[in-house]
Amino acid sequence: MKGFRKGVLSLVMMVVFLTATSTVYAGQPDLKAPPPEQSKAYKEIGIESLQYLQDWNCNLIPSGGGKINLTGYTRAYQNVDYIMVKLYLQRWNGSSWVDLGGWPFEEYNASEAEGLKGLEVLKGYYYRVRAEHSLTHDGTTEPAKSYSDSYYVDIE
Repeated sequence: MKGFRKGVLSLVMMVVFLTATSTVYAGQPDLKAPPPEQSKAYKEIGIESLQYLQDWNCNLIPSGGGKINLTGYTRAYQNVDYIMVKLYLQRWNGSSWVDLGGWPFEEYNASEAEGLKGLEVLKGYYYRVRAEHSLTHDGTTEPAKSYSDSYYVDIE
């Protein structure tokens, strides 16, 4: 009977120990792990946004050594009163994409707005570009969004 109690006590202590240690190690997400979804480029648009808006997109271009370029454009079928693209740099924090900064590029009485922003970023993280696109003509505003592929900036 004494051996049985020792065995049960050992088993209970092992379960408590394993539970406690697994909780400690589960606290910090793996930042190197790729984002589970939305790591590929895609576009969004509302049904009301196709009267003047022709095309829109954004991209992240790595330059090496922790340097990247954010690019994006918004195109209309014709000259419009106002057209813009706003580029946002996003970093994956292990559970969601977080905006780090935004840069607008605007034009008036034009059919295209485009932007390029060069940045140096911290190594060891995934990054992507999120862009907001919009144009206004004769009182009609047409918005859209785009997202680039994600890119891991290697520590080297």
